[in-house]
Amino acid sequence: MHKVYLANSDTAFDVSEGETILAAAQRQGLNLPFGCQSGTCGACRAQVTQGRVETLGEPPALSPAEREAGFTLSCLARPMGEVHLDLHLPGAFATLRPQLWPARVIGKCWLAHDVIGLSLRLPQSERPLRWLAGQYLDVLTDDGARRSFSIANASGSELIELHLRVVPGGRFANWVAHDMPLRTILRFEAPLGAFFIRGDTRRPMVFMAGGTGLAPLRAMLQECVQRGETRPMTLFWGARAQRDLYCDAELRELSERCPSLRYVPVLSEPDADWHGARGWVHEEVLRQVPDIAGHELYMSGPPPMIEAGKRAFTEAGLDPARMYYDSFEYAYRTFPVANAP
Repeated sequence: MHKVYLANSDTAFDVSEGETILAAAQRQGLNLPFGCQSGTCGACRAQVTQGRVETLGEPPALSPAEREAGFTLSCLARPMGEVHLDLHLPGAFATLRPQLWPARVIGKCWLAHDVIGLSLRLPQSERPLRWLAGQYLDVLTDDGARRSFSIANASGSELIELHLRVVPGGRFANWVAHDMPLRTILRFEAPLGAFFIRGDTRRPMVFMAGGTGLAPLRAMLQECVQRGETRPMTLFWGARAQRDLYCDAELRELSERCPSLRYVPVLSEPDADWHGARGWVHEEVLRQVPDIAGHELYMSGPPPMIEAGKRAFTEAGLDPARMYYDSFEYAYRTFPVANAP
């Protein structure tokens, strides 16, 4: 039996021999962040500040720089004696336990040629759903599967907005786009994930999105504007062509309203009349923010973008502890922990 202590809290728990840290926490009813439970999503990333752990295989979600900085994945890590972990979580996270919820579809519209926006209305409740901007939900389908989507708006209302990419073979998204009637009731589990803004520093923030990876960053920026965030913020949004910038007008208007926010769209296959930034979005970040080491970074998008960003920004001197990411194409596998309200 080994003891695990969580930094910045009074929480400590026992881990049996051969048991992973996440499995032990779940067994004892503790609310630790997790996602796929296979090491691919990085949602359970934690930093070992004291002690040692052994890992069940190579953690694919962690870069060499993250491993050198002492990060591990609690779903794969087994303690070798007493261990102290820093989860880098805000205090509010402990109060946000996932629950099952029903919601009614009240709107859907095409945001781009391959992206559909979905609006869900939550039921009235004495304990309404609250989430940290950047978190996601799992829709429960009739065949017992789950579909994970980042929540694209900030908490504080009875509405949830989702951005679904509609691709050939994407059964759920195609059903939503073409066959699902309005007023359909969907059931989902939320809030999930550990992707949200850390507010314990005054460092300027860089947000980097690829495609529909914009969704959680949009929620973060909405929250920042609502609370009057004064830290400098820059959003870089990478897409192929102008038609893929489905929230361009909204983001330009938001940056005009918020003096601390700058918006930079970046196209990898730009139109002939495009006069903005072009190329790979992570390279544009380094061109415009050469002092990235002094920033906090939030990345959301496809795995190749996330991996390229982690390598480039680490080489530029950014501490992995200041890099937070949501690798958007991985299908998270999570499990209900409570009944619907």
